[in-house]
Amino acid sequence: MNKIIFKYISISILGMLMLSSCNDFFDVNTDPTKIDESSVTLKVLLPTIITSTADAQYFAATSAMNATHQLDNIQSGYYKEFSLTSAWTELYLRVFNNLGTMIDNAESLNAPHYVGVGKVLQALNLGLLTDCWENAPFSNALQGSDNISPAYDSQEELYNTLLSLLDESITFLQSAESDYSPANDDLFYEGDLTKWVKLANSLKARYLLHLQSKGDKSSEILSAVNAGFSSNDDDLQLIYNDVVANPWFFNIAKKITESIYTKTYGKYFIDMMNGTNYNVVDPRLPLIAELTEGATEYKGVASYIDDQDYTVLPTQDTWYMDPYGPLVIMSYAELKFIEAEILLNSNPTQSKTAYQNGITANMTKIGVEAGDIADYLANPTVDGSIALDLIMKEKYIASVFNVEAWNDMRRHNYSSAVYKNFVEPNFEERSQPILRAEYPDSEETRNSSNVNTNRKDPIAPMWKDL
Repeated sequence: MNKIIFKYISISILGMLMLSSCNDFFDVNTDPTKIDESSVTLKVLLPTIITSTADAQYFAATSAMNATHQLDNIQSGYYKEFSLTSAWTELYLRVFNNLGTMIDNAESLNAPHYVGVGKVLQALNLGLLTDCWENAPFSNALQGSDNISPAYDSQEELYNTLLSLLDESITFLQSAESDYSPANDDLFYEGDLTKWVKLANSLKARYLLHLQSKGDKSSEILSAVNAGFSSNDDDLQLIYNDVVANPWFFNIAKKITESIYTKTYGKYFIDMMNGTNYNVVDPRLPLIAELTEGATEYKGVASYIDDQDYTVLPTQDTWYMDPYGPLVIMSYAELKFIEAEILLNSNPTQSKTAYQNGITANMTKIGVEAGDIADYLANPTVDGSIALDLIMKEKYIASVFNVEAWNDMRRHNYSSAVYKNFVEPNFEERSQPILRAEYPDSEETRNSSNVNTNRKDPIAPMWKDL
């Protein structure tokens, strides 16, 4: 614990140094906070990048989960179009800037293991960027005054880039010699390069699945799955502590302890677990949601109706809200559901096994008792003929507090045949779900011509989903 605390203290000090030199926090075309290559070590850069990566995931998920109805607003009404400004800022101001510095330094210091880790993180963050905004500046970005209005890369170009980065990362990570290698500065895997290779392959499976509408990639996806995560121990997650708390706790559960109610689980999400949409009650419910005083039934909030009759709260005693708990970015369970979806038509028997393994992995991670897992898997609703809606239901539940559920729902066009009983309400003249974030005002101010060229209606599908 002391090592972890020391790392976070170092990160806090570095963050203050970064911010103290920033005259224009939101300007992604200038880089006043970019760390001087000659004055910093790889072991300071990596934990900074990792914490910023987790922060960006959190910032994006807060709004994405409204679009999936996993979370809903208690007081502020049904969700509207969003720009995810905090995520955009985190990605450009901290993640990509510092990744460029770390990779450059690692190359000059003959540290291919750091280069490999850096490329995996570049790919992961590029995936988040394009999955939120579609087209975005990258190949021409971060050049400071040399290019103050960078052109946007298309989503197709960004996906090609991130997939190439993942392939390159594996080569670097498997280098026989490296003068410097990550160790306790690696807040994800503590320097375990085998897990980084598994992560690179797992991310390949995720992003290739996103592109399945562009041509069958089943063989590539299954190859990546087989080289990817092999248990919950491989999950990509940041574990917090008493120095830096889990942001879900800090921004939701902590407020509940102060009688400030901002968000709770959405009605559709709870209905997927409480027996309403499927004739089975999910044993994860009491571990992730606490009933309000006097309540006996689990009901989520529906901010689009006047009567907000909800009975669940994500309190600090629940799994995802644990102040010292993990922020999960990608899990073994997700990988198993990817495998189940890909094998559904070609090998339903193996698909069902992957589906069951995904359920078991997530329930075990959450803390469901082995007997309750067995009972759930034996329930006729769960143990019947394998079908796409069953796979996506379980992945939807396991992907709560993660952006990936939004990717899945957009990929399947929010189909009620895939997401049973899902209906987007007709609310304030919008009856379709939000499919993309708007570009932040700061970007429009500084790069208006490229923003105007790439801006689309928030309900317009992205290239990857067409």
